[in-house]
Amino acid sequence: MPTNQVPPAPLRTTEISRLPAYRAADPPAKHADGLLDLANNELTLPPLPAVVESLRLSARSVHLYPDPTARTLRQAVARHFATDPEEIVVGPGSGAVLHQLLLALCGPGDEVLYPWPGFDAYPFLITTAGAQGTPVPLTPSGEHDLSAFAAKVDTRTRIVVLCSPHNPTGRRIPRTELAAFLGSLPPHVVTVLDQAYVEFDEHEETHNLDLLRTAPRLVLLRTFSKAYGLAGLRAGYALAAPDLAGLAYKTLLPFSVTRTAEHAAQVSLEQHGQLAARLDTVRRGRSLLSAGLRAEGLDPLPSFGNFLWLPLGAATERFAQVTLAAGVRVRAYPGAGVRITVGGDEAHRRVLDAARLFRTADT
Repeated sequence: MPTNQVPPAPLRTTEISRLPAYRAADPPAKHADGLLDLANNELTLPPLPAVVESLRLSARSVHLYPDPTARTLRQAVARHFATDPEEIVVGPGSGAVLHQLLLALCGPGDEVLYPWPGFDAYPFLITTAGAQGTPVPLTPSGEHDLSAFAAKVDTRTRIVVLCSPHNPTGRRIPRTELAAFLGSLPPHVVTVLDQAYVEFDEHEETHNLDLLRTAPRLVLLRTFSKAYGLAGLRAGYALAAPDLAGLAYKTLLPFSVTRTAEHAAQVSLEQHGQLAARLDTVRRGRSLLSAGLRAEGLDPLPSFGNFLWLPLGAATERFAQVTLAAGVRVRAYPGAGVRITVGGDEAHRRVLDAARLFRTADT
């Protein structure tokens, strides 16, 4: 390049420079008995024994590249749902699969609608895919406002992201409302239903698998991070019509699903009885924590995830500070509320102690 020629600026520098880092470092905290983390919706139970064994065996082959398309996991997920592998997309976590879909279906000038407050990676993933994100506020009761979504759909809209059970409120979209909404959308709009927490919802009808046959522009997005407890391995998937799945596969980063994650996810799909027992444990813990918070004068929303939502408004950050002082980190959404992951007995005891202090300071 001639010395007097100014190199071109990187494309999309402005949009990317405005983005905050996905998550800032958590504030330091000290507690005599150690800090317990209920901020990330992780499964607090240890890995299943069969998964631990799969990890041991996988260690023997870390010198080899994984299958760049994770074909074996794709086939295993298809068998699990009695569907065709061409209708399955896999990737390193459901967030990555969503990014694959955004890259495949959106471009500059296209719009993506998403609920807010919501999973804080949504705006990050949308922007890095080159699209414009438009948040749609939840209702005061923490539900999706589907009429508001419908009113915002126009010729620029390419994807509508919904989340059920919703992160962070734990609310689910009633099946009849979801079906009516899908039927109202123009054919150029794809709906991605983020179901990261769906296994914690005991009502099978809200899993919405059969809607894939009647709503071909629907994508169901799922993960092995939550109910299966593989958050540290990164494996997720989507169920979609073959044309949508095929496009998403073209944007998969090669070798991004490791052999270790692929094997552990396959093994996890086979642990039906143990998974059911774990889900029951989480649901019982959710009910007990909810009842305890109510006994302390707080009002968590009914939840279908592995977490509870306290709509605290302006008092949100104060509650988070009180729980941090009690030795528990929770997730604060400033001005809106606090999300508390279902944990173990000791973590719940500390949360309830903090709730008591919080309420006492109000009186």
